[in-house]
Amino acid sequence: MPITFTRMRTFDVRFPTSQMLDGSDAMNADPDYSAAYLRIETSEPDLSGDAFVFTIGRGNDVQVRAIEIMAEKIAGLELEYAFEHIGDIARDLSADSQLRWLGADKGVFHMAAGAVLNALWDLFAKNCFLI
Repeated sequence: MPITFTRMRTFDVRFPTSQMLDGSDAMNADPDYSAAYLRIETSEPDLSGDAFVFTIGRGNDVQVRAIEIMAEKIAGLELEYAFEHIGDIARDLSADSQLRWLGADKGVFHMAAGAVLNALWDLFAKNCFLI
């Protein structure tokens, strides 16, 4: 039975580093370092792919939502298909005509595409150990 992607879960992880001004500089006076985290769950209960991208503070709200939008594109795919077509998936993530003008090659959506692709590579690597 093929392994399929069943659920895309995002997590908003924040660290209150601005309380002591850890990591602050002239441009970032309140740097609450954060991570937008993605987990791709599969039909195989013990197999998932994980990735994250860093932001600071409220930027995480936007980044998590961008990852959710990008991850929708791979929901329901089979693992073997994704592995064989990773290049096509990467191109599709950056070529979305409704998102490209927001910065598919830079910024929030570029980071979101990177999170999806990194989670896929993590999933591929973990699957190799189960075979």
